[in-house]
Amino acid sequence: MVAAKNSDLELSQDSLESPLFQSIHDCVFFAVQVLEHQFQVLSSLDKGTLKLLTENERLLCFSPALQGRLRAAYEGSVAKVSLAMPPSAQAVSFQPETDNRANFSSDRAFHTFKKQRDVFYEVLREWEDRHEEPGWDFEKGLGSRIRAMMGQLSAACSHSHFVRLFQKQLLQMCQSPGGAGGTVLGEAPDVLSMLGADKLGRLRRLQERLVAPQSSGGPCPPPTFPGCQGFFRDFILSASSFQFNQHLMDSLSLKIRELNGLALPQHEPGDEDGESDVDWQGERRQFAVVLLSLRLLAKFLGFVAFLPYRGPEPPPTRELQDSILVLRSQVPPVLDVRALLQQGLRARRAVLTVPWLVEFLSFADHIVPLLDYYRSIFTLLLHVHRSLVLSQDNEGEMCFLNKLLLLAVLGWLFQIPTFPEDLFFLEEGQVDALEVDTAASEHGLDSVPVVDQQLLYICCPYIGELRKLLASWVSGSSGRSGGFVRKITPTTTTGLGAQAPQTSQGLQAQLAQAFFHNQPPSLRRTVEFVAERIGSNCVKHIKATLVADLVHQAESLLQEQRVTQGQKGGDPAQLLEILCSQLCPHGTQALSQGREFCQRKSPGAVRALLPEETPAAVLSSAENIAVGLATEKACAWLSANITALIRREVKAAVSRTLRAQGPEPAARGERRGCSRACEHHAPLPSHLISEIKDVLSLAAGPRDPDEGVSPEHLEQLLGQMGQTLRCRQFLCPPAEQHLAKCSVELASLLVADQIPVLGPPPQHRLERGQARRLLHMLLSLWKDDFQGPVPLQLLLSPRNVGLLADTRPREWDLLLFLLRELVEKGLMGRMEIEACLGSLHEVQWPGDFSEELATLFNLFLAEPHMPEPQRRTCELVQPNRGTVLAQS
Repeated sequence: MVAAKNSDLELSQDSLESPLFQSIHDCVFFAVQVLEHQFQVLSSLDKGTLKLLTENERLLCFSPALQGRLRAAYEGSVAKVSLAMPPSAQAVSFQPETDNRANFSSDRAFHTFKKQRDVFYEVLREWEDRHEEPGWDFEKGLGSRIRAMMGQLSAACSHSHFVRLFQKQLLQMCQSPGGAGGTVLGEAPDVLSMLGADKLGRLRRLQERLVAPQSSGGPCPPPTFPGCQGFFRDFILSASSFQFNQHLMDSLSLKIRELNGLALPQHEPGDEDGESDVDWQGERRQFAVVLLSLRLLAKFLGFVAFLPYRGPEPPPTRELQDSILVLRSQVPPVLDVRALLQQGLRARRAVLTVPWLVEFLSFADHIVPLLDYYRSIFTLLLHVHRSLVLSQDNEGEMCFLNKLLLLAVLGWLFQIPTFPEDLFFLEEGQVDALEVDTAASEHGLDSVPVVDQQLLYICCPYIGELRKLLASWVSGSSGRSGGFVRKITPTTTTGLGAQAPQTSQGLQAQLAQAFFHNQPPSLRRTVEFVAERIGSNCVKHIKATLVADLVHQAESLLQEQRVTQGQKGGDPAQLLEILCSQLCPHGTQALSQGREFCQRKSPGAVRALLPEETPAAVLSSAENIAVGLATEKACAWLSANITALIRREVKAAVSRTLRAQGPEPAARGERRGCSRACEHHAPLPSHLISEIKDVLSLAAGPRDPDEGVSPEHLEQLLGQMGQTLRCRQFLCPPAEQHLAKCSVELASLLVADQIPVLGPPPQHRLERGQARRLLHMLLSLWKDDFQGPVPLQLLLSPRNVGLLADTRPREWDLLLFLLRELVEKGLMGRMEIEACLGSLHEVQWPGDFSEELATLFNLFLAEPHMPEPQRRTCELVQPNRGTVLAQS
């Protein structure tokens, strides 16, 4: 701590001119306050960074509360980030589909391309061996050989073939963290894992400190080409071939369009079956591969497209700038990035489109932002940046880490010197007419958690500066020169490779990589597809066999427990724990059964998908690799989740059994099933529902003027309904609920006299005696035969009461009769009916109909109040009819 003088504490009149940051104490205090306000972002970083933050002594001095919050976030975090070593440059395998003789115009062109391919890899090997030597220069060492190679590629087809090779080699070498080489998300075999050292964690940290670059240029570094990307940049500059550049831009644009329009699979977070996580890991990895490929291709496309116009300074005069603008405005863009950006925002795929577009625009020269086409793109990106608000994930909104990635890359783009500062002061009304809604729909990638901490650090390496700086604070001490002295503890290499299983596993992975390198890409895709599907199907098979058997055992044990303990049964939670303690240990059988399933199913799937002409040795190796990958995927998921899966299924089975047995068997009597004398000859509920719906459809509008129904058919239909309700052999609760609703609709049509009756025109209406008889039958069914709740409130719904408005003359006696019977039979209470009638006054009715409705209400109120009859036992245990009405 530096002692502050009294004069330092006296603020001047203008607080902006006061020397607040001349004291170390003030600077550290301000930094800690910034971290407190950005805690939501800090809590989303990886576990290692959070640990380094909690160990910082300055943070503890200035804000103990923040350190406590960070420690809680560290304990609950599972996000880990690791850096991979750059592998050696491997050649792109021969592509028989595009590189064979049939794709060239002549033998000479074919042999010339083969020679140039060899020269290209000679140049690449020499660069790999010598580019780190002091004083070695790319142009002096390789420039003349590259230009001589370009001079021989005179035919257009040769240029296209070489550009395809150049692009594939670029993706193979540079699709990695920071472009330094390696494969995405640790797919390649890790060298340290093959060593088999006891202190593997310390070796990994030592590797990151020695191999990873110390700094990427601060929080807003300029666009660069780190690692292997530098070779391809220098190759383009040294080639100086406009033909090569044009073919390269065309190839990059085509590949960008293809990857940007790729239909990426989307995860359903509400899936209850945990085995979908096996598929989701592959889907998340596929998104990372596509995004990193797009960013790399867009970076080189922007570099080549804006290369002829780039310069250190903008045009010196306004006249020269205006003349350049007039000329450049007539040149079409190399890729219609504005249309792709608008499509991405409409499709809620901003998390995929914006990062690669930022890479493309980062190489724009000083004139590009002044062009109307690109100015509209910058304006739209600025509007997207302002619309993003960092908050916790809400339903239907963009995920937090997705937002953080977009904010990070856009904030970096806006700090590049070529970005015009006047755009920050534009009014919101000047934004493009496209409506940008950052709240992602359920059908877009933005609402899917596709970004994790690993991908965030790869796309924004400047975020990793915080991690490196914290590591330096913790492990070193500041020197007088302003740097950090870092202590590296030596680790002995004795015994490396002594552990046979780890070495064998690493060698197997390396052999698999070498095997696929010498085979067509389709073979690797087929093997990976088989491994993914067999692994997922293995989980489903274990659930359908082993877990299902354990559930049956749980049901049998539950019956034994209830018989042993008598009718009391016992506590359901205690029963569940007893069953789980007995059955969960059997989950260890899942791993052996999973291995057996993968070994049995994988070879057949590989043989079915590969061509019959595949050599036997290649086929055998592919089958063995597929078995190993599928077993690894399935066993990894089963070992982590089989216990929870068994517990969940057993709990569901116990709940079903307890609900089926019911809490009060004495109160149910024989009403849950038909009588012992029943012969089960009643009509099927499905047929009965269809016939009732036919009658109801006649009221909506007969297809023929002479179409109708006879009163005898209606009585027969209600009699069949009574038989079906009393014989419950095929009656399930949903079917009974449907019958109850249809019966109420039929009663409403009877009251409103809306059912057409067969016979001469004068007799197309039911007689009052017939209608009353049918209503009596319905009342008897509601009272005695229906065991579930009947939505009788629908009788007084605005739609059903409104049927009387179309009747001329209107007669209210049937409705009044029905209401009285409902009260007398105890099906509805007077207060309930009065509430329904009162709610009808709030509806807009015709004047005369409203008056008649008020008269009906007064007549019902004028009747003497009868005590409420006793409800049936089955009604007492049923839910509220209002709830049932709302559900129906």
